[in-house]
Amino acid sequence: MSQETMKRGRSQVIWKFMPESIFRYNASGGWCQTTEITLRDPKPLAGALAEALRSVLVFWNAIDPTGFPDPKIQPGKYVVGEPYQVWFTVWPLVFTCRKCGRVQYYQDLAKVLSVNPTLTCKDCKGAQLRQVPFAYAHECGRKDSVYIEAGHIGHKIKLVNKGTFQESYWFCENCQRALRKNDRDGLGFRSCVCGPKKAKRGILLEDSRIYYPQTLSLVDIEPQVLDRWKDNGRFSDLLLAASLRISAYKPEHLLDLAQWKAVSGDLSPELRAMKELLIKGGTLELQAEAFVRQAAQQAGANPWAAYDSELLPFRTGSCARDWRTVRRTIEYVFVRDEPSSAAIPLDQLIKDAQDNEDANAQERLIEQKTVAAQLGLVNLQIIQALPILLGAIGYSRCFPAPQTNEDNEDKDKKQHLVALRPFPEQSNKLPIYVAQNTTEALFYEVDPWRLAAFLSLNLGSPPPDDSLKSETALVAWLLNQCALLTEKGESHLVLTDFEKKAGEVVHQTSALVFGVIHTLSHVLKATAHRYVGIDGDALAEYLFPAHFAGMLYVSNHVEFTLGGIDSVFRSNMTQWLGSARDYAGRCSFDPVCSDSHGGACLACLYPKFGCMHFNRTLSRAFLFGGQVIGRPEPIIGFWSPQVAQKTETLRTKHNTIEPAS
Repeated sequence: MSQETMKRGRSQVIWKFMPESIFRYNASGGWCQTTEITLRDPKPLAGALAEALRSVLVFWNAIDPTGFPDPKIQPGKYVVGEPYQVWFTVWPLVFTCRKCGRVQYYQDLAKVLSVNPTLTCKDCKGAQLRQVPFAYAHECGRKDSVYIEAGHIGHKIKLVNKGTFQESYWFCENCQRALRKNDRDGLGFRSCVCGPKKAKRGILLEDSRIYYPQTLSLVDIEPQVLDRWKDNGRFSDLLLAASLRISAYKPEHLLDLAQWKAVSGDLSPELRAMKELLIKGGTLELQAEAFVRQAAQQAGANPWAAYDSELLPFRTGSCARDWRTVRRTIEYVFVRDEPSSAAIPLDQLIKDAQDNEDANAQERLIEQKTVAAQLGLVNLQIIQALPILLGAIGYSRCFPAPQTNEDNEDKDKKQHLVALRPFPEQSNKLPIYVAQNTTEALFYEVDPWRLAAFLSLNLGSPPPDDSLKSETALVAWLLNQCALLTEKGESHLVLTDFEKKAGEVVHQTSALVFGVIHTLSHVLKATAHRYVGIDGDALAEYLFPAHFAGMLYVSNHVEFTLGGIDSVFRSNMTQWLGSARDYAGRCSFDPVCSDSHGGACLACLYPKFGCMHFNRTLSRAFLFGGQVIGRPEPIIGFWSPQVAQKTETLRTKHNTIEPAS
């Protein structure tokens, strides 16, 4: 029994074996603690990862000289690398005899190895010892093993294990009494050094509250893909055009226009492709050249001319920003349209079924599209090669997310009750452990017409007539209305103390839109587990709130066979989507959940893992209507008949002919 190493998959290490975590060793069943993880290919913290890390640390209020350095100011204080080897040791070193039950303590592992390497009872002559399955943990991140009150040195103390910390107790056979003052004391109390009157919680070692790894996720766009657009001043225009889906934009422009520069006599990528097709079709090269030259003269040889013409009405407000600096927009466009993500739209599957004269498949896929539209979901795609970077940044205990004693009426005395702790330093730097994976995802967008109707009814401000001329105009209007979603990536009806101190205020429009997008994501995640058979813990969300879109991807948190989402997307989406409304319509804790918790709780919308927004601004009321925390007026739900009727009114007001697809 000594300090050992083990090897696991990178994602498994990040979820289960980070430093200071407690786990059961799979061979002996003993409890162990991770002490160190070797970093492979260490690199400095930079780029999108640094920005994402700072965003999470700000939310935790964790940037502090004694905690996390500011990644923006001191990126050199961090080191980033893949987890390579896990070093761990036995913990806790408190044992009971399997035969007589006597408790035996050891100061450290070296002491165990020197006096009792075989872990046998000194009284029973050979009976094996087993670890006490309890420990203390505190919200500040500290932990400790259990102990026995003073005054019983040399006595035979037994653990009476009732299965929980509060019901179990110590029993002294010498004194013939239980070592507790009352039945509620359990195994005793232990104060914490983090402050006066701070007591640690008694927790079973198998309880998840003893350790929560804190992670962040990024769409890991390959550098060579983005390098094509480095220093290209038109990249912002391309991103805006892709977001608005103007007619001049084509997905292939992500590759074709990246390094194209207009020179005298040069053909645009589209015209070069046309020339090649003509030649392949039997046209002589000179004739093909003359044909495309004539087309260039008529249409204009510069492909950006069409962009400038179509984007001109939308270069105001939030749309006028430099989109090259908005990381989530870049991710949204590249995941949706860049060939390396291997995206397959539902419309493409319908067309393939039609071309193959597969009437049954075509009918099934069209039904899936119809059911999705009824939920307000459009442009469904299966992403077959989603590049995800998973990063472990620290850990917390007792709670998976920040908590504040909001019940304290004295605002100055409100404190954060749980801390985000960094991992132990390596060479005087805080490690960030990352794993790069390629996985699959369900990509979807929220119908902009329905969102506009939802906002119109809940805010009393219908979209102007100009924004109803086309879907592009409507999306541009929504982008301007929800500028905060572009700037921050989220918006909430209830702000934390530090958000208020930073001068932030509730932006109703952005918060309502975010609430709809976030709630839809959690409903789809929960429904996948209950009705389709995909483990809910195997899925994680990734939202593009500013673009009213999101993904559910295989997170590798648990074992899950790749291809599961693809299979469901092709054959069983109707059951998945069709059951979403029924699932979201009720909670096993109703009416308490609806009346007291704002229509969201652990039984319906709060998952243990996979929420990148810490379960904020969620409520079934966003979908069905009702009261939500942080808004005095009840909400008219996104799925309500009033919103559905208003949606059709907006669609037809100016002869908009785009179907709800």
